[in-house]
Amino acid sequence: MAGLVGSAAQSDQLARVASNVGALNAQNALNLVNRQLSVAQTRLATGRKINTAEDDPASLTIGTKLRARAEGFMQALDNLGDSKNFLATAEGSLQKINDILIKIRTKSQQAISDIMGTTERSDIEKEIEGYLAEISDINNETQWNGKKLLQMSVGGADTVFQTGANADNTVSFKFGRTTGHSSSNLHLDGVSNRGHVNSSSSAQAYMSSVDSAIASISVSLREVGSMMARLTFKEEQVTVAHANTEAAFSRIMNADIAREQVKATTFLILQQIATASLSQANANPQAVLALFR
Repeated sequence: MAGLVGSAAQSDQLARVASNVGALNAQNALNLVNRQLSVAQTRLATGRKINTAEDDPASLTIGTKLRARAEGFMQALDNLGDSKNFLATAEGSLQKINDILIKIRTKSQQAISDIMGTTERSDIEKEIEGYLAEISDINNETQWNGKKLLQMSVGGADTVFQTGANADNTVSFKFGRTTGHSSSNLHLDGVSNRGHVNSSSSAQAYMSSVDSAIASISVSLREVGSMMARLTFKEEQVTVAHANTEAAFSRIMNADIAREQVKATTFLILQQIATASLSQANANPQAVLALFR
């Protein structure tokens, strides 16, 4: 064992009581065992193989990077969940607008028939105007953290979703429309469109406009759905990457409890042996007293 005097040299020291070399060797061995036992017990107590930089500087550096990456993946999963909720909110409003447009289409179809009089068509027109106002309200009131969802990236910068462990792991979303989703944006309530159901021919034309609006909303729904599907794939990929990163981190940084328990048991036995040896070494110089009898 490192730091111990050789057996031949030690035997020459038995009659030199001023320096108890045997006891010093036993003490050095006991100190070494105590240090190793302390390391094993610390690992058992913390569950970590590396508790200080002194234990393994290189592995600590690698493990720290892996830990940061694993935390990054966890935050990315939260970001992906928030992004999907964000888009789901927009989808819900688009679905509601689509439902309202179907109602408007039905009313326009009703107004085509000439069995409707002027009063009846006027009533239908007022009902349609109420529906159009609700569409505009939905367009303006569908928000997330102050951002109007149904106007995402319309005439502006793309909406960026952060999707991975690194800063540049992002995807961008924008509606293909050049305008929002209000009734005006859908070309349903401009000045020239007022009174579109006041005759059979105008009702037919307005019904065609509503069909175009429904088609436009369907495109926006498709765009939202495609992005949500893409984010779901991202979510699955990040989940696997996070599990693999955690496994690598655990292999480097976490203790093998079974192995450390075996070591601790071994060092406990060696500690008892070294303590007994130290006691015996301290008693050895007493043999010299026989020379004075």
